[in-house]
Amino acid sequence: MARPRKPTHLKVVTGTAQACRANPKEPKPKRARPTAPTGLSKRAKAVWTKAARLLDGMGVLTTADSLALEGLCEAVADELEARASLARPIVAQVQDGVADDETPIMREIEVAAAGAQTYVTIGKSGPMVRMRPEVGAIADANRRVAMWLAKFGLTPADRSKVGAEGQQNENAFQQIG
Repeated sequence: MARPRKPTHLKVVTGTAQACRANPKEPKPKRARPTAPTGLSKRAKAVWTKAARLLDGMGVLTTADSLALEGLCEAVADELEARASLARPIVAQVQDGVADDETPIMREIEVAAAGAQTYVTIGKSGPMVRMRPEVGAIADANRRVAMWLAKFGLTPADRSKVGAEGQQNENAFQQIG
């Protein structure tokens, strides 16, 4: 699978831009902080405020980034929701007999403790340890968050490849001579 294309503005700031490979008709959206979409979840709205402020301060947010920022915010919100769910215990109701009037007597049992990543079920072959569904949801959301963070240059490795407007490179070798 091929590596994803690097946007032109990232090629310019990293010094790898070549005039012969440039697209003269490439759209150049203006730098601005887009407004939050109305369909964002409650958690994603809180993430939007923080992320938009951070990205705008870094000088990498444009009017065209609304959908990408929405993807980042919803991925972070999904991860937060899955982690909150994992922090709660799993409780199930089981039948503990039958009353005189034939109504089932139910009791609650804790299937998984709060914060536990696994739970035990009893099958035909005996007890089986299983992963809680929240663990998979956290892993999936974390992959999506990492992908979106990289696209905005918010990971240390990606940030080292980007130069923001108005910042000067303080390289000691450039200051000599």
